Amino acid sequence: MPTLLMIHGIGCDASAWDAMKPAFEAGGWTCEAITLFPDQRVRENPPASLPDLGIADYIEASAAEARRLAARDGAKPAVIGHSMGGLIAQVLAERGEVSKAVFLTPAQTKDCAVIGLSVAWTFFNVITKQDRTRSYRIWKTGFKSGVLNRVPKSRHDAIYAGALFDSGKVYGDISDGLSVDESKVAIPTLTIAASQDRATLPQGVRKVAAKYARSPVAGDFIEYADHAHWIIDEPGTDKVAADILGWLARAA
Repeated sequence: MPTLLMIHGIGCDASAWDAMKPAFEAGGWTCEAITLFPDQRVRENPPASLPDLGIADYIEASAAEARRLAARDGAKPAVIGHSMGGLIAQVLAERGEVSKAVFLTPAQTKDCAVIGLSVAWTFFNVITKQDRTRSYRIWKTGFKSGVLNRVPKSRHDAIYAGALFDSGKVYGDISDGLSVDESKVAIPTLTIAASQDRATLPQGVRKVAAKYARSPVAGDFIEYADHAHWIIDEPGTDKVAADILGWLARAA
């Protein structure tokens, strides 16, 4: 069976994929959902070493996992990344570490970045400090309004309880922006935007899609009008998963 590497967003772990993973497994995929640096990215009392990690470390950890899976299977995995994971997946696609890639409400590369008030509010507790030597757990108010705005309120507290601390350096690196050369992306890609997204604005995600439409293998794009940033586990996520599964089957 083909393998799908699943890369979570900032403040999340592998469990972020729990709602989507069964659909991919039922569709014949072996799902490998990783948690980046689980010994340091924790819910309480993060170690002093966490801010030493930058986005390059997160990328290298993900690339190492892609290479491990390729060695195990004899074929490169496909990758799906959500939010920050979607940015990491873009780098893996550029490097040729994966066979096909899905960027799900992804953080944007430097040339596609779009920032608005809702993004600033979502990450207000990080932005007001801007200290790369600290660790941050996204504040509850911002998470609820900017990430969970299409999730029933009855589920908000339980989802937020799983939020992890992340490196201030990683937040800063993403804010500074990463460059990806779309001319080197020679695999099928699918970029997905959510019209109600307040954390990775759809205007920016559309720019990501336009970027990879210019790649040697022209990328595909879907935008969902009724979804937001937590598209991985919102009402209607089953349809999104089915659409992605269909694209993975067609893409070659």
